Amino acid sequence: MEQKTQKKGFWADFKHFFFRGLAAVLPSLLSLVLIIKGYQFINQYIGYYVNWVIIRLVAYAQVWIFGDLAKARIANLEQIWIDWRLHIGGFVIAISLIYFFGIFLASFVGRWIWRVVEAFLTRTPVVGQVYPHVKQVTDFFLSEKGLQYSQVVALEYPRKGVWSLGLLTGEAPKNVRERLGDDIISVFMPSSPTPLTGYVVCTKRSEVVELTISIDEAFR
Repeated sequence: MEQKTQKKGFWADFKHFFFRGLAAVLPSLLSLVLIIKGYQFINQYIGYYVNWVIIRLVAYAQVWIFGDLAKARIANLEQIWIDWRLHIGGFVIAISLIYFFGIFLASFVGRWIWRVVEAFLTRTPVVGQVYPHVKQVTDFFLSEKGLQYSQVVALEYPRKGVWSLGLLTGEAPKNVRERLGDDIISVFMPSSPTPLTGYVVCTKRSEVVELTISIDEAFR
């Protein structure tokens, strides 16, 4: 009996400390993997073609100046690009292109053009079945328009007598306030499987209790 208790205690301790260590290591490892995969994606699908264009432009410029064979120049330049790791320049240019593309999308014309492009993609067979779901995932991680939490509040939810912690996101949408009153606010209620998932409820400001704890403490 004692041996079984010790065995159970060992596995309980192992499980506890293993998952504790995993919880500490996993975020940094996943962050590193995402950075590496992001670099590989940009370098492979954008930087590669930037380098391809640069090498050929330089080669044909040399042919125009020196009158040599373009194919030979391209082969030599590709080897130089590898030896001197000049392909990193393609990655830097790719980052710059994405940056300027973001600036363009922030303009009125850019937003209009992108709406037209997205409308076309969503109506395209097969692509239209995949694109909205991919966009939803990327928007979740990259969008700057996500919920902006300002304060932790307590709210009697889902029924009277039961208090739940929520995150105040600001005023309720305009059409909701016009119908229910200006004191209606939006509160994000975290749920399983992670605190980042949940739903937004609209309630009167007088029905929430503002708490003096941080958002990090609320998530714990």
